[in-house]
Amino acid sequence: MTMNQKISIPLFILAIGYLLATWLLPKYEYILIDADIFPLLLGGLLALFSIILFFSKDEEGAKIYIAKDDLKIIVPVVLLMLLYILLLEPIGFVITTVCFIFICSLLLGYKNHLTNGIVAVLFPVFFYFLFTRYLMIALPSGILPI
Repeated sequence: MTMNQKISIPLFILAIGYLLATWLLPKYEYILIDADIFPLLLGGLLALFSIILFFSKDEEGAKIYIAKDDLKIIVPVVLLMLLYILLLEPIGFVITTVCFIFICSLLLGYKNHLTNGIVAVLFPVFFYFLFTRYLMIALPSGILPI
Protein backbone atom coordinates (compact mmCIF):
# COMPACT_ATOMS: atom_id res chain seq x y z
CA MET A 1 0.00 0.00 0.00
CA THR A 2 1.43 3.38 -1.00
CA MET A 3 1.74 6.42 1.26
CA ASN A 4 -1.06 8.18 -0.66
CA GLN A 5 -3.39 5.25 -0.02
CA LYS A 6 -2.48 5.14 3.67
CA ILE A 7 -3.28 8.85 4.01
CA SER A 8 -6.41 8.82 1.85
CA ILE A 9 -8.29 6.16 3.85
CA PRO A 10 -8.39 8.10 7.17
CA LEU A 11 -9.19 11.28 5.23
CA PHE A 12 -12.14 9.55 3.55
CA ILE A 13 -13.40 8.24 6.91
CA LEU A 14 -13.06 11.77 8.33
CA ALA A 15 -15.01 13.15 5.35
CA ILE A 16 -17.85 10.66 5.86
CA GLY A 17 -18.01 11.46 9.59
CA TYR A 18 -17.97 15.18 8.80
CA LEU A 19 -20.80 14.76 6.27
CA LEU A 20 -22.85 12.73 8.76
CA ALA A 21 -22.38 15.42 11.41
CA THR A 22 -23.35 18.08 8.88
CA TRP A 23 -26.63 16.34 8.09
CA LEU A 24 -27.45 16.47 11.82
CA LEU A 25 -27.35 20.29 11.83
CA PRO A 26 -30.78 21.84 12.45
CA LYS A 27 -32.67 22.93 9.34
CA TYR A 28 -34.37 26.32 9.10
CA GLU A 29 -37.52 26.64 7.01
CA TYR A 30 -37.39 30.27 5.92
CA ILE A 31 -33.73 30.58 4.98
CA LEU A 32 -32.78 30.26 1.33
CA ILE A 33 -29.19 29.13 1.94
CA ASP A 34 -28.98 27.12 5.13
CA ALA A 35 -25.99 26.83 7.45
CA ASP A 36 -25.23 23.29 6.28
CA ILE A 37 -24.41 24.23 2.66
CA PHE A 38 -20.78 25.17 3.25
CA PRO A 39 -19.96 22.18 5.50
CA LEU A 40 -21.62 19.83 2.98
CA LEU A 41 -19.48 21.32 0.23
CA LEU A 42 -16.31 20.96 2.32
CA GLY A 43 -17.11 17.38 3.32
CA GLY A 44 -17.90 16.45 -0.27
CA LEU A 45 -14.66 17.99 -1.50
CA LEU A 46 -12.65 16.19 1.18
CA ALA A 47 -14.25 12.87 0.18
CA LEU A 48 -13.63 13.55 -3.52
CA PHE A 49 -10.00 14.57 -3.02
CA SER A 50 -9.31 11.60 -0.74
CA ILE A 51 -10.59 9.28 -3.49
CA ILE A 52 -8.39 11.05 -6.04
CA LEU A 53 -5.44 10.76 -3.64
CA PHE A 54 -6.08 7.04 -3.19
CA PHE A 55 -5.74 6.38 -6.93
CA SER A 56 -2.89 8.80 -7.60
CA LYS A 57 0.61 7.48 -8.13
CA ASP A 58 3.43 8.23 -5.73
CA GLU A 59 6.93 6.99 -5.30
CA GLU A 60 7.09 3.57 -3.71
CA GLY A 61 8.62 3.71 -0.26
CA ALA A 62 8.42 7.50 -0.04
CA LYS A 63 9.27 8.87 3.39
CA ILE A 64 7.65 11.86 5.04
CA TYR A 65 10.09 14.20 6.74
CA ILE A 66 8.98 17.20 8.79
CA ALA A 67 11.71 19.45 10.15
CA LYS A 68 11.71 20.20 13.88
CA ASP A 69 11.48 23.92 13.13
CA ASP A 70 8.29 23.27 11.14
CA LEU A 71 6.84 21.19 13.98
CA LYS A 72 7.38 24.13 16.35
CA ILE A 73 4.91 26.05 14.18
CA ILE A 74 2.55 23.25 13.08
CA VAL A 75 1.74 21.88 16.55
CA PRO A 76 0.75 25.24 18.13
CA VAL A 77 -1.32 26.19 15.06
CA VAL A 78 -3.18 22.86 15.17
CA LEU A 79 -3.80 23.31 18.91
CA LEU A 80 -4.99 26.86 18.23
CA MET A 81 -7.42 25.55 15.60
CA LEU A 82 -8.81 23.02 18.08
CA LEU A 83 -9.21 25.76 20.69
CA TYR A 84 -10.96 27.91 18.06
CA ILE A 85 -13.43 25.11 17.37
CA LEU A 86 -14.13 24.59 21.08
CA LEU A 87 -14.63 28.30 21.84
CA LEU A 88 -16.52 29.34 18.69
CA GLU A 89 -20.00 28.60 20.01
CA PRO A 90 -19.72 29.83 23.63
CA ILE A 91 -17.63 32.96 22.98
CA GLY A 92 -18.87 33.77 19.49
CA PHE A 93 -17.58 34.11 15.95
CA VAL A 94 -16.24 37.66 16.15
CA ILE A 95 -14.21 37.44 19.37
CA THR A 96 -12.93 33.92 18.68
CA THR A 97 -11.91 34.76 15.11
CA VAL A 98 -10.19 38.01 16.13
CA CYS A 99 -8.11 36.11 18.69
CA PHE A 100 -7.41 33.24 16.29
CA ILE A 101 -6.22 35.46 13.42
CA PHE A 102 -4.06 37.65 15.65
CA ILE A 103 -2.42 34.79 17.58
CA CYS A 104 -1.95 32.71 14.42
CA SER A 105 -0.26 35.63 12.65
CA LEU A 106 2.09 35.96 15.64
CA LEU A 107 2.89 32.24 15.56
CA LEU A 108 3.61 32.43 11.83
CA GLY A 109 6.10 35.24 12.40
CA TYR A 110 4.35 38.36 11.13
CA LYS A 111 5.93 41.33 12.91
CA ASN A 112 3.63 44.26 12.05
CA HIS A 113 1.27 44.01 15.02
CA LEU A 114 -0.80 47.05 14.05
CA THR A 115 -1.63 45.60 10.63
CA ASN A 116 -2.27 42.19 12.18
CA GLY A 117 -4.64 43.75 14.69
CA ILE A 118 -6.53 45.72 12.05
CA VAL A 119 -6.94 42.66 9.82
CA ALA A 120 -7.84 40.47 12.81
CA VAL A 121 -10.67 42.85 13.76
CA LEU A 122 -11.97 43.92 10.33
CA PHE A 123 -12.08 40.45 8.76
CA PRO A 124 -14.46 38.76 11.23
CA VAL A 125 -16.62 41.88 11.71
CA PHE A 126 -17.08 42.24 7.94
CA PHE A 127 -17.90 38.57 7.45
CA TYR A 128 -20.18 38.44 10.49
CA PHE A 129 -22.35 41.23 9.12
CA LEU A 130 -22.15 39.87 5.57
CA PHE A 131 -23.36 36.46 6.66
CA THR A 132 -25.95 37.52 9.23
CA ARG A 133 -27.46 40.59 7.54
CA TYR A 134 -27.18 39.90 3.82
CA LEU A 135 -26.84 36.14 3.37
CA MET A 136 -29.14 35.43 6.34
CA ILE A 137 -26.79 32.72 7.66
CA ALA A 138 -26.60 32.63 11.43
CA LEU A 139 -23.17 32.72 13.03
CA PRO A 140 -22.62 32.30 16.78
CA SER A 141 -22.82 35.71 18.47
CA GLY A 142 -21.58 34.31 21.79
CA ILE A 143 -21.13 36.86 24.55
CA LEU A 144 -21.48 39.91 22.27
CA PRO A 145 -24.97 41.42 22.10
CA ILE A 146 -25.02 41.62 18.28
